[in-house]
Amino acid sequence: MKAILLSIGNELLSGKTVNTNATYISSKLYELGIETLRVVTIGDDAREIQQQLQLALQQADVVITTGGLGPTHDDITKKAMVEFFGSRLVFKEEILRKIEERFRRRGSKMPAINRNQAMVPADAELIDNPVGTAPGLLFRRDEKMIFVLPGVPREMKSMMENAVLPLLKDQGNLEPIHVFQYRTTGIAESRIFEMCHDLFAAYPQLEVAFLPRFIGVDIRILVKAQALMQVDFPKFEQELYQRIGKYIYTTGTEELEAVVGKLLNEKGWTIAVAESCTGGVVQDRLTNVSGSSEYFLGGMVTYSNQSKVQLLGVRPESLATHGAVSDMVAREMARGIRETMGTDIGISTTGIAGPTGATPEKPVGLIYIGLATPDTIVARRFVFVQDRRLNKELGAQAALELVRRYLLGIPIDNDQPGKN
Repeated sequence: MKAILLSIGNELLSGKTVNTNATYISSKLYELGIETLRVVTIGDDAREIQQQLQLALQQADVVITTGGLGPTHDDITKKAMVEFFGSRLVFKEEILRKIEERFRRRGSKMPAINRNQAMVPADAELIDNPVGTAPGLLFRRDEKMIFVLPGVPREMKSMMENAVLPLLKDQGNLEPIHVFQYRTTGIAESRIFEMCHDLFAAYPQLEVAFLPRFIGVDIRILVKAQALMQVDFPKFEQELYQRIGKYIYTTGTEELEAVVGKLLNEKGWTIAVAESCTGGVVQDRLTNVSGSSEYFLGGMVTYSNQSKVQLLGVRPESLATHGAVSDMVAREMARGIRETMGTDIGISTTGIAGPTGATPEKPVGLIYIGLATPDTIVARRFVFVQDRRLNKELGAQAALELVRRYLLGIPIDNDQPGKN
């Protein structure tokens, strides 16, 4: 089975919006055993949409469009589909009621223009949108399926997971592809390859992809169902962990803060955070996890030297002798937040996010992470990049990874966790 994706929207062509939808959809189709032949980006032009749809139906069994289902004048995908399939729009009272109820729950009145979203093609099957207002559409022509989905990623993903993928899976004659993912941090893509290239070469049935992010590298392994039966995968995985296991923090898609939260819950431990250069990013990530109030007791952003002294008990002589960006101050910040909050773990960040504030001895990207626990107080030094925002994110990743390694008993002396 072959698929073609049509991504619709002027904002995609102007570069104002990154087309993450196509990447997500093609990866999900691939896992089902459906090959994506092409991704076409189209502006909000009805004639162009219809022309590309005609071409797609000549080559593919499945066409998925995203974008252009909103209520405003530039959302013309539905109109283009109605004309293409020779259909007509009909009003659906149940859709209008759902839209009105969504606005009521938000405490606001539905704008009259949203009524347009209750007008749908008469011969299209409707796809429920549990997280938005615009329903998706399914047209069938000559045993081919055309899915018309919203461009809002959250809405599109919900429809894909709940409706589109299950329907395609039921079509049969598909050889599913198994996906294994290993999410790493603290190790560069090139280093992973250097340490594991002979292992990957020994298993040619496995399709290995490196997916670098600025906070780490995901290793994604794809293998067809038939090929998996011929591979001793447990043996492969055991060898992979022997080589780079300490850098792998999950075999799913969880972020590091969720993994750290689980470990803290398992131990019944609590944590508090003192941040300077990261400006609250560590606390933001910890509290992104539902249930984090069980282990995260609080934190402070002590940006000035005065706040470090008054709120955390950092010694003025430590600041005078070593400077705010130092091993000593990171330790004292971590100890101070732990004692102030009465937690099992205290974590701290202090550094030079840039682009100003650097010296020859302390460059932009220099960050110290402090860790205070019942049995130790340590600090680790990192040098990241020249970008202020990335340094804040990398510093937060390094702090969380330091906690993870401590909780698991993984040595933290010789690596720079968080630096990919």
